[in-house]
Amino acid sequence: MKQRITQGAALAVVLLAAFACLPLTAATAARTSSAGYVAESSESYRADRSMEERFNWGSPQVQMELRTSVPADSVRAAAAGRRLTDQVAHSPGVVSALSWWTVKDERLRSAGGRAVLLLARLTGDNARTEATAARLAERFGGRHAPFDITVTGRGLVNRDLAERSRQELLHAELISVPLVALVLLFAFRTLVAAAVPLAVGVVCTAGAQIVLYGLTKVMEVSVFAPNLAVAMALGLSVDYGMLLVSRFREERAAGLGVRPAVRTTLRTAGRTVLCSAAVVSLSLSVLLLFPIPFLRSLGAATVSVAVLAAISALVLVPLLLTAAGEHLERGPIPGLKRHTGQEHAQRTGPWAAFTRWVPRHPALALAAATGILVLLALPFARADWGFIDERWLPSGSPQRTAAERVRAEFPLAAGAVPLVLLDRTPTGSATAVRFAIEVSKDPRIVSVSGPSGAFTNGRRLPSPASGSSGTQARKAESRPDGTWFEITTLLADPASRQAKDLVRDLRDRQVPGGAMVAGETALLLDTEHLLGEVTLRAAGAIAAVTGLMLFVYLRSVFIPAKALATNLLSMTAGFGAMVFLFQEGHLAQWLGGTATAFTDPLLPPLMFCITFGISMDYEVFMAARIREEYLRTGDNRTAVTTGLHRTGHLITASCLALIAAAAPLATSTLTVMQLVGTVLIISIVVDATIVRCLLVPAAMTLAGHWNWWSPLNRTDSSAASCPAPPTHQD
Repeated sequence: MKQRITQGAALAVVLLAAFACLPLTAATAARTSSAGYVAESSESYRADRSMEERFNWGSPQVQMELRTSVPADSVRAAAAGRRLTDQVAHSPGVVSALSWWTVKDERLRSAGGRAVLLLARLTGDNARTEATAARLAERFGGRHAPFDITVTGRGLVNRDLAERSRQELLHAELISVPLVALVLLFAFRTLVAAAVPLAVGVVCTAGAQIVLYGLTKVMEVSVFAPNLAVAMALGLSVDYGMLLVSRFREERAAGLGVRPAVRTTLRTAGRTVLCSAAVVSLSLSVLLLFPIPFLRSLGAATVSVAVLAAISALVLVPLLLTAAGEHLERGPIPGLKRHTGQEHAQRTGPWAAFTRWVPRHPALALAAATGILVLLALPFARADWGFIDERWLPSGSPQRTAAERVRAEFPLAAGAVPLVLLDRTPTGSATAVRFAIEVSKDPRIVSVSGPSGAFTNGRRLPSPASGSSGTQARKAESRPDGTWFEITTLLADPASRQAKDLVRDLRDRQVPGGAMVAGETALLLDTEHLLGEVTLRAAGAIAAVTGLMLFVYLRSVFIPAKALATNLLSMTAGFGAMVFLFQEGHLAQWLGGTATAFTDPLLPPLMFCITFGISMDYEVFMAARIREEYLRTGDNRTAVTTGLHRTGHLITASCLALIAAAAPLATSTLTVMQLVGTVLIISIVVDATIVRCLLVPAAMTLAGHWNWWSPLNRTDSSAASCPAPPTHQD
């Protein structure tokens, strides 16, 4: 009795400490970064940084729409416009600013002549440019006679995305914890049994805040990491807690006492939790291979959470089960029939009939499941790649409205404008002029401008560089070790195939030292190329490591190979959903957004690692139980049927718990979080139904005794020599 009181007091202290850590949510969110989406080794990034440091030039991060009630070319508007442009140019953090009044570029004036576009180029990394953009918006936004000024640009769009993500994090736990509690009550039918995994989930969620806060001290952590970490911490810890509690109830129903049942649970389900957590962690750790801070920070956060979830479950659940003892089944929920593991195993009904049908018709089940998954994957073939922009903000948000108006009135603001750096070609040299003349002949290009002059249609214009202010041009001309050009195109979309072809052509031009290209299109191309290379290595690493772990744990060659194949198929539905629901916008109206038109190339690698890890989680649960039944009976079909029957309710409840944990992501106001949450939920549902109920049992039935062949076994056709996990039947 004293021991139970001591355990109860210790658990109370742990839970109180967990709740005390929840205020860290706001502190952690404040330390996260909205930057880190670029690989610093890419050519476009290096070119952009070099142009900023050496020539005080680069891509504009701030766009100001100056709308006036008088014509823009009037004396009053012109004087005020030049004065305002000069004030922006001399603001802290701004390296240059230009407008129609300073360069007389008609593309900077609206068709009606009542609005002018002012472009500002900022200095520093993403965090500094966003802070500068916010100061500019606060200082110059609004009414400044004779102008009504609207400030937008990528810097402010990214800042808006980050702020919304931080605000939603504070409400995520308030939504997901009650939903998970309802799932647990439905799964276990009693208050005490449901409270055990829920307590583990609360502790793990609080611990995740400590882990993330520590990570912000040593690395740049994405602003989206806390939202994802909270969802995974709650989902995985409750998942592991449910597995342990379910097995404990089964052992108790078979007649074991409390302490023997706890020991048996740890030897069986506890081993499964360890293997599952290891596989999930290794799958997520592949994100650390990507040289992009955004993916690395999400990898570090999710790996830490997966490890923490396993530790929390394996430490707290045995203590809670021992403390609860005979009282685990107390508090039945009215209207729900309470059942134990033994009762579940003997239950009849549609699910039991289904578990018998699949092993009897494995070929039909395998063909049907594969066909459905391939069909769900087809939309992914239509994927177009592009970076997150204002279209990922909620419809009607101020920043989105402003950016869309500027995009509509000033095609230059939304078009492809590559920046070319000739690193070894002096400004004004014959080589620089010849390069500009040849490039300006391209029918896709309107003009080529820079410190060496302005060029169009293969000829040099008599005026100075129209794409730069005089001060910046003189600075560039004073440096003999290189030059740059800003290329204005007819291409309205930086992510279009034509814009990408133009960047490739510019890079292929023969110039001493080569031509380095910066700008959004060049950055997108570099990111696609980098992700393509690293993803192949990452997929190979995941396959090798997880396959080896499953081989050692399950003593099988076929099951790891089958697991890799089925998990890849299970992700197809989520990848197809990215394009069908978000890029093409078929779900947008229900979630308060619109079609994004493009899929960000950073999202598929992220979702690949997350969904692969969760799919492996289910694979370990089911395969371990089927193997246990095979070792007990020696009959493969019986093992598949019994294993599917006994894990079906657990996988269903786990699926619902993970959906509840991911619900705040799917209902976010940000399209990027909606995509992550929705794709995660779809992948979980498809994996728990089509894959685990049809594909896996059908494949294992067809394989027969080859499921259990391994060179580690002494016999080729039987696993009888393998050490069986201890159970109450052993």
